[in-house]
Amino acid sequence: MALKLVFDAPKGSRPKAGQLYLMKTTLGYIPVGVTSTEAFFGAAVMIHPYRAIVSDPKDTTWYPLVEKNELLIPPLQIVKRDFKKGGDFHPVKDKNAPKPVPFDKYFEYGGALTWNPSELAFAPTSESIPASRLASFIPEQDRRIEYTLHNTNPPQGGIVDEAPEGTYFMPAGLLMDLHIEFALEDALAYYGLIDTPRPAHPDFNENQEQDTMPTDTQQEDQPLFHLAELDGVTTLFAAMDTMPKEAVGVIEQAGHTPNGYFLDNLAKYLLRQANITTESIEFDSEAGMFSLIGTTETLQQLHEQLTDLFTNPAKLQETLNHAEAAGTDLND
Repeated sequence: MALKLVFDAPKGSRPKAGQLYLMKTTLGYIPVGVTSTEAFFGAAVMIHPYRAIVSDPKDTTWYPLVEKNELLIPPLQIVKRDFKKGGDFHPVKDKNAPKPVPFDKYFEYGGALTWNPSELAFAPTSESIPASRLASFIPEQDRRIEYTLHNTNPPQGGIVDEAPEGTYFMPAGLLMDLHIEFALEDALAYYGLIDTPRPAHPDFNENQEQDTMPTDTQQEDQPLFHLAELDGVTTLFAAMDTMPKEAVGVIEQAGHTPNGYFLDNLAKYLLRQANITTESIEFDSEAGMFSLIGTTETLQQLHEQLTDLFTNPAKLQETLNHAEAAGTDLND
């Protein structure tokens, strides 16, 4: 039986740093701890998945793992909506439960959104994001190691040549449930917590792709573009590995790379066409993640326009043609 996230929480809860939750899956509950609610400019929650799986929500034998910070997979950034009613997170209400402890720094490889089974880490690949199949992983010595201080918003950090021994390399952005499920199942098998072979990666080959890639219904539940608001600051963001394959095809046929930098340039073109100044907008995208920071007034219209374009391949192609005719450079 494959591990899948189960979205059936009877009550919603507002995520709180220092709170423990049980992430419900088809194989049991995986305990997690919320260490920050300000991840990804306040649009997401940072969680620590602990090295355990339990069948009884009242089981507390995993508490020592929280105190030791023994993780199943590296920390993840989870969109806040998963904590609402019908999500997959169930709060631990035990008043004697330990408090999750954040790391001083959170390390990632630049552009890493793919789970590497051999490293038990999220690592970048040599092919463009998103990839329809598993690409070759960039050698460790050729990767860029980035870090983020755990309690800053907007994020602060930098680049280092080496990370401390035993570092958990987390993904560079928000993931699809498919990749989270694979990483969790793979790690559970690796540590002997489930009695199944380590599963093949969902993107290994074309035969598996039909069974594991998200259906149209799943994509509808997980829109490409998200708008999040916190303390008067609005973020418009999108994870590149959730881009519809039809849109990817249109962009690539036009001679562009479907990444965050491309979307930055497309957004600037759309804003100029609408006579909206970009001076008050911070463009903070990376290859695997599109991210703009501004006000709701400036980003709401853009959010609607991008959502419309990326659900209508013909309209997207027409827009790219107009942008090119106007002399707009949409490349990195």
